[in-house]
Amino acid sequence: MTLQIKQLSKSFGTNNLVIDNVSLYVNEGEFVSILGPSGSGKSTLFHLIGGLLKPDTGQISLNGSLINGKLGHVSFMPQEHSLLPWRNILKNIVLSQELKHKPDEKLAKEWLKRTGLIDYAKSYPHELSGGMKQRVSFLRSLLAPQSIMCMDEPFSALDEFTRLDMQQWLLSIWEEQRRSILLVTHNIDEALFMSDRIYIFSNKPAKIKEEIIVPFPRPRKKELLLSDEFTAWKRKVYQALE
Repeated sequence: MTLQIKQLSKSFGTNNLVIDNVSLYVNEGEFVSILGPSGSGKSTLFHLIGGLLKPDTGQISLNGSLINGKLGHVSFMPQEHSLLPWRNILKNIVLSQELKHKPDEKLAKEWLKRTGLIDYAKSYPHELSGGMKQRVSFLRSLLAPQSIMCMDEPFSALDEFTRLDMQQWLLSIWEEQRRSILLVTHNIDEALFMSDRIYIFSNKPAKIKEEIIVPFPRPRKKELLLSDEFTAWKRKVYQALE
């Protein structure tokens, strides 16, 4: 499933242009990041892709079908885990399936087992750590029927070590599934470590300043973050952001 965005613009009121003529794409099985400063319109773009907002101009399409203003075509992993406190972990994971068709609890249990969370299937969100809640949130998005996953700074609330652990965990799961992912972040290390390509956004109104093809082979290990090549690319991305 390919996501295509062409000449997208969105404003809120007369003098508040947030997104200005943005064009980008995510190919099937590709991991793409949008990197930019806080408040640059990245989250607004996700609301447009998800159908919560309609663009002023431009097109959003999946495999050539226009989805401007249409809900239910992408799965979404927000900054906060957004788990329902009255549902146990298993029931939270199958929630996205319930909205479309009969939930597959057997499949959900298989993924809980594969990811080391099966012992918490009947636990409730308040009984889990922050990193575990984010794992559950990712599994909920992963098992959603949509083929495109949008992730809005999902690790921003975690400490540095937990964030790295989550990044490695997510990549290991993604390598098996190869879902199409569009990640919003303002963390250079995260974008470089996880992505195939990176779009650099300007300050508001958001425009694409540069597209970067990440050269590192997969699978990626945390040792990459300490390499000279990674540091050199981090410098290039930083300069593109300035």
